[in-house]
Parts: sequence; structure tokens; C-alpha cells
Amino acid sequence: MKLPSILLAITLPAILQAEDDQLEAIFNGKNLDNWKTDDALVASHWLVSDSQIIGDNRDKKGSVLWTKSDYKDYELTVDYQTDSIDYDSGVFVRGPSHQIQIGVSRSLKIDLTGCIYCPKDLQGKYPNQSKKVSSAHKLGEWNHLKIRVVGHRIETHLNGELINDYMSVTMPKEGPIGLQVHAGLHQKIHFKNFDLQPATYHEPKTVDPKYDGRPVPAPEGAMTLFDGRDLSLWKGTPRKGVENPNGEVRWKIENGYMQVSPKQGGITLKESLLTSGLLHLEWATPAEVVGTGQGRGNSGVFIGGFPEVQVLDSYDNKTYFDGQASALYKHAPPLVNASRGPGEWQKYEIHFTRAQLDDKGKVSKPAYLTVYHNGILTQDRVPFHNRAQNGGLSFQDHNNPVRFRNVWFMPKD
Repeated sequence: MKLPSILLAITLPAILQAEDDQLEAIFNGKNLDNWKTDDALVASHWLVSDSQIIGDNRDKKGSVLWTKSDYKDYELTVDYQTDSIDYDSGVFVRGPSHQIQIGVSRSLKIDLTGCIYCPKDLQGKYPNQSKKVSSAHKLGEWNHLKIRVVGHRIETHLNGELINDYMSVTMPKEGPIGLQVHAGLHQKIHFKNFDLQPATYHEPKTVDPKYDGRPVPAPEGAMTLFDGRDLSLWKGTPRKGVENPNGEVRWKIENGYMQVSPKQGGITLKESLLTSGLLHLEWATPAEVVGTGQGRGNSGVFIGGFPEVQVLDSYDNKTYFDGQASALYKHAPPLVNASRGPGEWQKYEIHFTRAQLDDKGKVSKPAYLTVYHNGILTQDRVPFHNRAQNGGLSFQDHNNPVRFRNVWFMPKD
């Protein structure tokens, strides 16, 4: 799985894929016109026969066959087979840093087929083996591999079994697809039935919330950030075309909540008070439904160093999936839609951990963020490579009179 250093310096071509475009076939069944390699002699490792791409490294040298084009979000299905007793192959997604393993790892001596190998992704020991590999992998037979790459997520299926569903820290936004024969052993592997299609996020399933709308009291040791009466910890944030040089908070406060004053700007904590821990807040969109999609009950929660946690009326309201309630905006959709109705109080419990840096200031352990929306897990320990989580907290003015109440923070021990 370790690549020759020359492959790490591959110059990536211009991006082929537009969001709504169909993707060209990456293999025409006849030749390698859509592929390239850094090998001096392509034929020494790669050939086409009987509508198959065959990798054969008799010299036991490693080789990767790359698509000439780059790809962003896609679903790739391919069948593979090998008669080699020992083999180590794989499919690279978006370049050399992230690979879907096929066969036995050279270093760990275990079958990792369908598992994601990305040792520089900063999330611990790699690769991670799925318990389903031993039953799903058909040794010596044709196997069907499906790979979905959307945003920061990689999902793999082997012969119909889900093997990995993984959020990457460091995967590039686009890059080529690669087929590998690993160095150190002679192996012969066949690939056929390539199918490459554009992919988008799955629509989150609607589930019943587990929250009745009653305020959740702050536990002992928590820091109260808004108690329904006092906004002394907060200041107004500028909005284009609206003068507010002194940071005046222009949101309305009544009946224990604060409410966005549309087009007057958001609010932010005066000081960076958040470390690692749990942020609790309750919010409600207007009871009177006005607008659709992103124009209906829109606001947001911004924790320094993380994407916006979207606030939106997502009760029977269609929009793009990574923009609905409890999405990490334009980063990841929620696992499910746990929204309550318009005007009803909802709650977020946002658990987050700051990144750890080494003595050179580089990230040694990523930051993580988990979200529960109305008692339902909607973001599951999503990793981030950001160096700085600055402790700030802001709420957004998105032109809708959204309400917030009962905001408190419990630091992590």
C-alpha cells in the first residue's frame, strides 16, 4: 500500500466533472486510452484482454494505473478477480492518499478487502478491518466492489455488504482514480464491468424526535451563556449596509428567549469561552410558515473552527441535504431528519473536541464534532483537520425571526 515516491508527485489534470454532468466511461473495453501510468513500459504491468484490465507484475515491482481525468463526487462499481494465492491490490479514490484495499495487507498480513487505507488521515491506526470482510470476500471468484465518494465521506460495499462508511479528515476534493498492483510479490488481478456515475448525498430519513420542547436545565458546573434575560456576554456582529460600530445587540428579548431581528446582524460571544465540551441550546423557527427551502426559518450556530451547524425549519420542507437542520452546512448532511414542527422548541446538543497539535504546530489528532438534534444522533464524531478551534460562538441573522433560549456550555473534563 505504500506508493513509490514518484507517484506522489503526479500532476493532477483539470477537473473533468461538473456537478450535474454525466461522467464519461473510464474504460472502453478495448484499450487504455483513458488511463496513464508512470511505468516506463505500461505493457509490463497492465494490459487489456477480453474487455478486462489486467494487472500483472511478474517483476514484483509496484505499479498504479491512473485515470487521465480527475473526479469529485461519484459512485464507482467494478468487478475483480484473481487466481493469485497472495495478492495486494486496491482502488485509489481522488489520488494516492486514500485507497480501497483489495487483498491482504503487506504489513498486517490480514485481508482488508473493501476497507479504507489512509494512514495519513490522522485518526489513529490504519487500516481498519471490517468484521464483514471474511464472509463477504469470495477468494478466487469474481467480486463486486462499490465505492461511493461524496464530499468528505467514503462508503464501500463488497458483494452487497456494507464494509466501511467513513468521514475523512484529509481527502482531497477531487483527483484521479487508480488501480494498483503492490510491490513485493507477483500477482495477477483482473478488473471488468467498470461503471462510473455522479453521486450525491442520500436523503436523510425522517424520524420521530425524542424531545418534548421543555427547557433542559444546565447541570452543575455548566457555564450559562444565555439565561433568557441577560445578553451581557454577547455583542452584535456587523452586517453589510447596516451601521453598528459599537457592537450593539439588536435582537429582541422576551419571555425567556432572544429573537433574531432580521437584517440587523447576528450575535457573537464577546470572549472566546468554549473549549472542548458540550454546547446545549434550544431554538424555534416561526410558527407561521413563510417561504420554502433555505428561506424558511433559517439561522445557524457557528463554533469557531467548525462548519456552521444549520438551523432551519426542515419539517416537511425540502432543500439540499447538507443545508437542512443539523447539517454541517455544505460539509455533511444529518444522518436523519429529527425536526419538530414550525414554532415548536427544538434542542441541539453539540459535543466537540479541539484538535491536538504537535511541538511543530501541526495537527497530531483531529478535532471532532457530534450533534444530537432533539435527542437523535445526526452527526457522528465528524473529524476536522483545522488547526485552530478558537472558542468563539455566534448565531446567525439570515433574515428570519428565529428564537434561541437556554444556551449553556459544559466543559469537558
